[in-house]
Amino acid sequence: MKRTLSICLTGFLLFIALPSHVQAQYDYSPGFSAVKPTEMNKLQYLNGTWRITLKWPRNPGSRDTEWVTYAESKSTFTTLYGGAFIQESSEGFPITGGHEGFSHWAYNSIFSFDRFQQTYRYIAFDNIMGLSDIYEGNFKNHELVLSNVKTSTYNNQGTNNGNQKNKITLIPISDDRFEIY
Repeated sequence: MKRTLSICLTGFLLFIALPSHVQAQYDYSPGFSAVKPTEMNKLQYLNGTWRITLKWPRNPGSRDTEWVTYAESKSTFTTLYGGAFIQESSEGFPITGGHEGFSHWAYNSIFSFDRFQQTYRYIAFDNIMGLSDIYEGNFKNHELVLSNVKTSTYNNQGTNNGNQKNKITLIPISDDRFEIY
């Protein structure tokens, strides 16, 4: 069965061809070149397939810093558009006891760098919530610190019906290991 996508436009489509010296006047980004942002080079270590160990604090809410393994999975990170984006595809994790009909939590994500806002973005989406959670942030030393506090894409029905605002920190440890908190 052949599937077809039709796009209907209401209104007018106007195309104006300008000489290159006139077009240059409309480039609002000094030094812009149509290539991946060089800042994405800092994330190239993610490329490849990684084994993921999901850990939880043994005693959530306490000062206990002992972490226990909850589940294991794997993620594959690949570059898109010549390295302008990095996509993570994850098998996800089992959900013990089920969760409203789901037995497995799978997710994908995209990393990018907004050259105009000078910020990294991380967009995560999964099979359970159906949300596109957008995190923004920058490097602090060698750690990428991202948060969804300012993007307003957090789950406002989180724990105890409160806002579920999150911070994610990516920490490269070695050539074959990184951690996310």
